[in-house]
Amino acid sequence: MHPNIQYELAKMHIDEQVQQAERERLVRKAGTGRKVRTDLTSLAARARARLSGGTAAVEPRPADAGA
Repeated sequence: MHPNIQYELAKMHIDEQVQQAERERLVRKAGTGRKVRTDLTSLAARARARLSGGTAAVEPRPADAGA
């Protein structure tokens, strides 16, 4: 393989790695400082509804529930 081709391939690979690292940093930054509470009951109901082909008709939880 010609040295110039190897050099260009290496540059492209490094650029891809840099872009991937930036995406991962953004994902980590977006996820910090935020606590996500998951109500497993409603999550399971939505999953069952999706698997059965219907829509999820789950009642929303009251704001003070589980607090």
